Amino acid sequence: MAIEEMILLNMTFDRHDLDQVLFTLKDSKYFYPQPASKIVNNVKGVHALQEDNAYTKLLDRLIQVASDMKLDLNKDLAPDKTLNLDQTDQYLSDLEAQIKNIKDVQDQLITEKDENEKTLEILTRLTLSDVDLDHLLNCQYVKARFGRFHRQNLDKIKYYEGRPFIFNKLGEDRQYVYCCYIVTNSLLLEVDNIFKALGFEEIVIPSFVHGKVNDAKKELEEEVHAMTEYILRMDQKMTILRETHKVDLLKLYSTGLFLQRIESFKVFVVDFQSKCAIYGFIPKRMIEEFKDMLKHINGMEYQELPADILDHQQVVAPTVVHNAKIVRPFEMLSKVKQSDKIDTTIAIAVLYYAVFIIFLGDLGVGAILALLGLLMRKKKMGNLFLSLGVAALLGGLIYGDVFYTISLYPAIALPLSTVYKLVDGIILLIVGTFTIGAFKKMYLQDSTMEKVLSMKGICGLIIVYALLVYFGCVYEAHINLPIMPFAIVIVACLVFVLAKSILKKKAE
Repeated sequence: MAIEEMILLNMTFDRHDLDQVLFTLKDSKYFYPQPASKIVNNVKGVHALQEDNAYTKLLDRLIQVASDMKLDLNKDLAPDKTLNLDQTDQYLSDLEAQIKNIKDVQDQLITEKDENEKTLEILTRLTLSDVDLDHLLNCQYVKARFGRFHRQNLDKIKYYEGRPFIFNKLGEDRQYVYCCYIVTNSLLLEVDNIFKALGFEEIVIPSFVHGKVNDAKKELEEEVHAMTEYILRMDQKMTILRETHKVDLLKLYSTGLFLQRIESFKVFVVDFQSKCAIYGFIPKRMIEEFKDMLKHINGMEYQELPADILDHQQVVAPTVVHNAKIVRPFEMLSKVKQSDKIDTTIAIAVLYYAVFIIFLGDLGVGAILALLGLLMRKKKMGNLFLSLGVAALLGGLIYGDVFYTISLYPAIALPLSTVYKLVDGIILLIVGTFTIGAFKKMYLQDSTMEKVLSMKGICGLIIVYALLVYFGCVYEAHINLPIMPFAIVIVACLVFVLAKSILKKKAE
């Protein structure tokens, strides 16, 4: 249980089996395919297989259609492994045409309804109910305009007092002032420019509105009501269209996503015309299981290569760890890097389990950590919290404590107070993590001198542990120890570190 031993596996197969191979590889958890562009490396007559973006375009169209129809897309339905793009294109084109017809009618109705509602707002604010709109709007020598502008521009009207127009404020709301101005035809352009500067938005009275204000309002209300009903009918028509095609669209979406993912694997395929090849890293222990997964591909040829054979082409094996489930949550603490040759996950797990059981064990704390772990179970941190929570619960069962203050029953007790026990536990976690990290760095050092005579090596560890032993004995165990032996050890280690640094500089 450590860092996996990887090999570079070369698979060669007939071109007509490409789809079957890609369908199988998508489910592999242990195979790490490498980009074909790195493998071919400008070899004549050999190139990486090109990815077709037809499925990406298809998915873009599906997303737009679903948005227009208010359909929530998901990939719950099982995908098909093949798709006739020509038939699909025709199907979507017909559906898009139907959607466009419905939306065009609906958009036109909404626009007209909005205009009529603005007109109705104007008429509602007219107090002169005996005004005949036909007479007012069809005057031969004067022109009446209805509309609105923002409230902050109302005070600016006073600057135009004395100009040849009649201004009538009809009312206002939180945002707009509704008004009407009347002007002779000869001065219409000048006055229009004045009101345009104020941000005036004209509201045109529809041609079907006639007669007195009250009669006009009644006509408009009936027209708005009819339009509202017709817009609802368009919504119902869109709903029927959505429900009719829902299953087909969801199936198409699931299939499109599946085939797009398969298509994306083509960047790993080396094209030899009649043959294809895929190179990828795989743990040595998984080779037979992997080959068995592809046994249905006739004529498949395998070549097992050393993991570092193509390092010069930047084809580098990933660092993969394999640990038992009980210690796997601690992989996020051990943080194995690409350049590492050792996995400290087991050591980290043993340290944390031991500390949380022996020193930090508590039923209340364990329950909280376990609950956090369950709530965050889909994240890596959740598994870590759950493991630590279980360890703390085991310790809590041994000690019978809840939140380190309540004792439920007589149980085993360490010869330490609660405070000292918690402090010691935290110190052990810090020191233990530091020690494991130090040994890891020493292992990765190529120079024996660096492993021994450096602050990151054995000398550094001796200094840290000398200080810990001395302060632990004096301040916690209350044992009076002479400081001189510890001082000699620390000074000696520092001298060795300094001497190593001097020798290293001279060698350079």
